[in-house]
Amino acid sequence: MTVEFIPLRDAHLDAAFALTQKLQWPHRPGDWQQALLLGEGIAAVENGELIGTLITWRWGADYSTLGLVIVDDAQQGRGIGKQLMLAGLETLAGSNIRLHATEAGKGLYEKLGFVATGHVEQHQCRQLPAVAAPACAAHQQIRSARQQDATLLTALDRQATGQQRPRLIANLLESAERILVLEEQGAAAGFACLRRFGHGYAIGPVTARTPAAAKLLIGQLLSTLGGQFVRIDTDREAGIGPWLTEQGLPEVDAPTTMIKGTPWRPESGGMQAFGLMSQAMA
Repeated sequence: MTVEFIPLRDAHLDAAFALTQKLQWPHRPGDWQQALLLGEGIAAVENGELIGTLITWRWGADYSTLGLVIVDDAQQGRGIGKQLMLAGLETLAGSNIRLHATEAGKGLYEKLGFVATGHVEQHQCRQLPAVAAPACAAHQQIRSARQQDATLLTALDRQATGQQRPRLIANLLESAERILVLEEQGAAAGFACLRRFGHGYAIGPVTARTPAAAKLLIGQLLSTLGGQFVRIDTDREAGIGPWLTEQGLPEVDAPTTMIKGTPWRPESGGMQAFGLMSQAMA
């Protein structure tokens, strides 16, 4: 049989969910739906059966991400992963592309021109211990995000990541459990999002000007999640990994961050990304 590479559609998502279940990845059907809603997917199909997936997200003119690259174990060794990647890269031509690689996929990505630039740390806990809510300083306040904050949050996110993601921010304002905004002397100094994901909750994206501001936002969210499954993905260079471990979220994995093109470098003293939306969407 010939493998077809066609657009990934909603009708494929039950089978895509089954692929992640085989890999023991945590994605729920709703996580797949959100990923496809915000991106463009490619399906590898043979004899009517979904045997592979890939989703790309173009975040503005210059930066994009790529993830959920999966090939059914029974179909390994046929070059399907490479063909999915080539099709994905074609859709992202002219963009600087970021992905997070497992050890199994790293060699293929290197052959396709990706270069390792660091690691993303996956911190999680099945039952989070009690975390005390940190106190704001006199010049700080934390409030819940409102729909009218969409433009503000999009701008803060772009400063931190280089990515223009208004559709993501709009989606999070509709679907997230909570989004907190930190203000310092009346000006926005960061935000953090709590949402359902996988086995429980994920915190991310988290954008702030300093590690202390990021910890304040994350700590406020953690203080409401005692006994819950919680996950945060953070770039190692952000430097908050040891603190997350102290809060009861040990590092359980560290995929390699890889770039094809030029990585984004935020301005010194400006907004930084302390928590990812996800390893796939970065």
